[in-house]
Amino acid sequence: MRRCLAAGVAGAFLALGAAGCASNGAAKAADPARVQRLGALFVQTMPIGWIAERVAQLDPQWPMQQHAGKFTPAQLACTRGELTADKVDATVIGNAQAFARRYPDRVEESIQLLEAGAAETTGMLMRAGVREGTGGAKVDASRLMAELTAAQLRSFVTLTENPQYAELRQALRLDGITSASSRQESRQRGFRLGQSLMAAPLLSAFERCNISPAAIFDKPGMPA
Repeated sequence: MRRCLAAGVAGAFLALGAAGCASNGAAKAADPARVQRLGALFVQTMPIGWIAERVAQLDPQWPMQQHAGKFTPAQLACTRGELTADKVDATVIGNAQAFARRYPDRVEESIQLLEAGAAETTGMLMRAGVREGTGGAKVDASRLMAELTAAQLRSFVTLTENPQYAELRQALRLDGITSASSRQESRQRGFRLGQSLMAAPLLSAFERCNISPAAIFDKPGMPA
């Protein structure tokens, strides 16, 4: 199971182009400084901005790719300018802020878990998956996991498997991967997650650049 989880996390961005439950009601709002720290850990866990920046450097047509001919150079430049690392990471930070508003009494325990190694480990697997997906070495999830300390592995397994952190997994968008029943299914779900995580930043970029997203859909409702 742990190898499946590692494969799914590593595969989450091979394609590359907050959910939650009911409110806890009258719980006291979390300390803004701690929410800021949680946001930084979310970014470390899900380094979408780093990934977007890497892919943009390797592909001058990204994120339009095969649809680049449908857009003007100015539109492409504008879209890429709106998908810088800091702007993309703002989406992830927003997920952390939403989690903190919904579960203010769980912010501290979430920070402790992520700081214990879960954030570093998940982010490492994400980046490894991107390197493979952009022409780098094939990801050996078993080798990567073998290099972890006991504390890092315990923190990672707790994040990905412990029911107590289901809402945190949802906020991080990891819940779909962790429920997979096999290595192949986990990797496939990770591939789709990589696409979905870029959807919100991409659509926001289109909106700010006054671009209709219709051109990147081959069929109604179906991204190309």
